[in-house]
Amino acid sequence: MPGTWTRSRRENVSIHTFAAPEEGWAVNSHLLEFTTEIFVIDAQYTVPFAEEVAQFAETLGKPLTRLYVTHYHPDHLMGASAFRAPLFALSSVAEKIAAVGDRVAREEHEKMGEKIPEKARQVERFVEEGEETVDGVRIALRQLRGAETQDALVISFPDAGAIIVQDLIYNRVHPFLGERNFENWKADLREYRQLPYDLILPGHGASGGVELYDQMLSYLEVAEAAYQTSSDATEFRRLLVESFPDHGGLKVLDHQMRFLFPKKRQSGA
Repeated sequence: MPGTWTRSRRENVSIHTFAAPEEGWAVNSHLLEFTTEIFVIDAQYTVPFAEEVAQFAETLGKPLTRLYVTHYHPDHLMGASAFRAPLFALSSVAEKIAAVGDRVAREEHEKMGEKIPEKARQVERFVEEGEETVDGVRIALRQLRGAETQDALVISFPDAGAIIVQDLIYNRVHPFLGERNFENWKADLREYRQLPYDLILPGHGASGGVELYDQMLSYLEVAEAAYQTSSDATEFRRLLVESFPDHGGLKVLDHQMRFLFPKKRQSGA
């Protein structure tokens, strides 16, 4: 099944969002089309889905000059070889990819075969928090600490009211909870909810407004309670599926069980 595309237009930048199907962990890549160049935010889980993003970028007739990877998780990194642009990331993210990226690639390659490379592409350009202007569009980079993962990049457009928060938010998709940062994650959601952006682009699921922060907070409240009361992975999985029957991302839900219940790799682990 192919992925799907949606488009948001804001202040001299078009944001084309590619959403992978369940096989690709329902992850989003955001293609930023400026007047003279293109950036891609996150590289997909599998190379075939990444190639869909790269091929679409070619149809726009502008050079693809940057590929950003917001964090080291495999669904945002493993497809990076499909892109010819240099790979940008926070230095802390680059260090994590250097330390564990190849091991993660081997593990995912064993499961998915040639759809996943045996080695992770390494970061070539480091970025820091701050602002720059591209084709007259102001871009702000922020480092998110301690939410879904310890370090992640957030990209926003202060004059256009749009923010790419990636895995700070999963919209009607089961999130990865394996790092168990429940309290910090909820605090970050409350902080970001106060920022002056009305278009929120998540790492999984459809874009929306500020209501996405409250929806994510509600999910984390339920998930934290379920984790505290569940005796094993089977019970935890059942509670979340029953609580959120309309959510996708079951592959992510299953993937995280070995981190949440390392001594009890039962069904779904």
